[in-house]
Amino acid sequence: MNGVRAANRTAFLLGCALLLGMAASARAQPPGDPARTSAPRARTGVHYVYLVRHGVYDPDPSVTNDSLGNGLNALGHEQAKLIGARLAALPVRFHRLVSSGLLRAVQTADDMAVPMHMKPTRDAALNECTPTSTDARVMAGEKPEDVALCDSMRVVQWQRYFAPTPDQDTHDVLVCHGNIIRWTFLRALGVDPKAWANLHIGHASLTIIAIRPDGSVRPTMYSDVGHLPESKQTPK
Repeated sequence: MNGVRAANRTAFLLGCALLLGMAASARAQPPGDPARTSAPRARTGVHYVYLVRHGVYDPDPSVTNDSLGNGLNALGHEQAKLIGARLAALPVRFHRLVSSGLLRAVQTADDMAVPMHMKPTRDAALNECTPTSTDARVMAGEKPEDVALCDSMRVVQWQRYFAPTPDQDTHDVLVCHGNIIRWTFLRALGVDPKAWANLHIGHASLTIIAIRPDGSVRPTMYSDVGHLPESKQTPK
């Protein structure tokens, strides 16, 4: 009988020691330890990029510097103001309004900035150029070094503006050019962007691309001109 009592007492003491040890371990566990916290909150911010082609202009073949010449004509300014008004009416806050450095895009962004109450910045990475194309007719008149530079700028542009913003929804506006938007849209679709010359795009049109938190890209709109009366629409 004494042996049974001794065994029970030993088991009781071991049980108490185990409980005390568990309590001490719980007190020592840091508040941020994964074992004490729930799974991290899934990030849901989407990065929306609004690509706007510049308004219409009257090309002047004598102009050698498009940063200084080939600005918008009267209709082009009207188109720019209308796309600016459309974006200004959206229930979102835009973070950036960026244009290429070429005059027609600069003027378009400046016209848009008035109703949007924003100050545009410039980025030469958005300047018009001719990327590599599957259309031999397009490539025939291009210098290989110019095409290579344009291709490299497309990589810079993509890395600079099409990264996810997982912690919050972000809305950026890029005012640029037909070749740039067509290439970008095909890249966003996940198809060969070299086929960009097969697409048409309207002046002052709106293209929207969404980048999800995991980096996946979803084109949501292409060359929409619903803000322009039919009489003011000028496709390429």
